[in-house]
Amino acid sequence: MNRVEDRYAYSLALALSGGGFRGAAHIGVLRVLEGYGLQPDFIAGTSSGSLIGALYASGKTTSEIESIACHVFWPGLLRTQGIRHFSQKYLPSTFEELRVPFHVAVTELPSWKTRVFSSGELAPALAASCATPYLLHQVRIGTTRYTDGGWASVLPATICRKNAARIVIGSDVWYRSSLAKNAGISTHNKLARPIYSRQYLEAFRQCDVVIQPHITPLSMIPNCASIRRMIASGVQAARKSLADCPVLAA
Repeated sequence: MNRVEDRYAYSLALALSGGGFRGAAHIGVLRVLEGYGLQPDFIAGTSSGSLIGALYASGKTTSEIESIACHVFWPGLLRTQGIRHFSQKYLPSTFEELRVPFHVAVTELPSWKTRVFSSGELAPALAASCATPYLLHQVRIGTTRYTDGGWASVLPATICRKNAARIVIGSDVWYRSSLAKNAGISTHNKLARPIYSRQYLEAFRQCDVVIQPHITPLSMIPNCASIRRMIASGVQAARKSLADCPVLAA
């Protein structure tokens, strides 16, 4: 291994954004990576991205994750107990039992700063990262309260860089960034700062490539057909973005 490679602990890191039900599109992104023979050796996830990331880090294939997504009643994951039942059924108990190093972004209260979980019990970290802000939902771990990771780190690419990843791929299904992109406002636009959050813009800059699936309103209906449409949108976006990524071609 040469000196350049020595600087990196991981070859390929994947940052999976929050985005609620839209997170199913992450499955399509993972499927394309599988097809290209690209195996992430580090994964960071926020909110719905933490659920998909945990399933993949546990060793499940994208076909298995798709099957799980089609059988889970997604609105039931809006509360802590639903996440705990999901974790007990489909995931190991701890981070240490996962096959791929995995970090979960949550928002600590009352500071509203990012906190990263990467060891210990998995279910509480996932529940905290998925705590729906619009329901004023909070999760207590120990003596500290947490809420949805998207408030502080909606696209956890910075976590990947801080853990010395050589290449960082971002899969972004955040609704606000999708609206901005559809309106023609890129992250380099002079209007970017008031439209996107500061933490999102920084995360975007940390990525070698950001995959942004185009998810139609019809796909937002929580059923299996919508999940498959979102997976297909993830596949389409990933193929296009990865084909144009010079870092992966090197």
